[in-house]
Amino acid sequence: MFVRPLGAVEHNPTALKLILGGKLRELRAAAGLDPADVDARLGFSRSKTSRMELGRHGCKAADAQALLRLYGVEDEGAVAEFLRLAARSRQPDWWNAFHDVLPDFFAPLVALEGAAAIIRAYEPFYVPGLLQIPAYARAVIESGPARLLPHEVRRRMDLRQERQRQLDQADGPRLWAVLDESVLLRRVGGPQVMREQLEHLAAMMERSHVTVQVAPLDVTASVGVGTGVTYLRFALADLKDAVYIEHLTDSTFSQKPQAVEQYRDMMDRLSACALTPRESLELVRAHIGRG
Repeated sequence: MFVRPLGAVEHNPTALKLILGGKLRELRAAAGLDPADVDARLGFSRSKTSRMELGRHGCKAADAQALLRLYGVEDEGAVAEFLRLAARSRQPDWWNAFHDVLPDFFAPLVALEGAAAIIRAYEPFYVPGLLQIPAYARAVIESGPARLLPHEVRRRMDLRQERQRQLDQADGPRLWAVLDESVLLRRVGGPQVMREQLEHLAAMMERSHVTVQVAPLDVTASVGVGTGVTYLRFALADLKDAVYIEHLTDSTFSQKPQAVEQYRDMMDRLSACALTPRESLELVRAHIGRG
């Protein structure tokens, strides 16, 4: 029923919910049933089947067994594997500990980025959060629209560092970021903080799982991106690729194929026009030298 290994996905309850929900949807369709039929036959509350299939509702063991039995799944190994993953999917996500400072609109990205094979990002204003040093992150957080107390700023910094640790995992995602050239010119936090940030950025650019390109100003003007974009590419066919576009006080998160394809095409065009990773590293070092 499942293609193994699942890798980092096994440790991501949100991703597991989506995968299990997709499997349940496939099994239901193959059985010729619609969600309302299933709810009625199993005595579920209205829309419970749909919520499980969309990954919005965890699947309890009793519910999973009833669903698999209804759909005609009799293989004991397949049932046991489904139940094992269903139990893992009901474990709390690591980021739940930061619910006090994690905006609802940001949660979809944080929930799934650790399960991605590749995180592609375009940043027009700042160094990507996954590559920020603490002092730079503090300056970015404090410049936001929300009026935050000191402990809230620290909590958001801690959340950002926890997200960064996922890049160091053996099965963690690759990061491929394109920065607008203006990011290197914008002295966030002051000259010393910016110098330290660029030094850290240069060091990260030397790592095998991090690719950074700088897009000259005339390139970003012609491609017409307009805002920051994060694109999550998953290795498993059971997880749909996703795009995340953050606005001032909310965001757009989509796994709709048409939207995802449009942003993937845009990211491809932008990467093709940007400086190469080696040229980008040389430019970052040049800015450090001018600091």
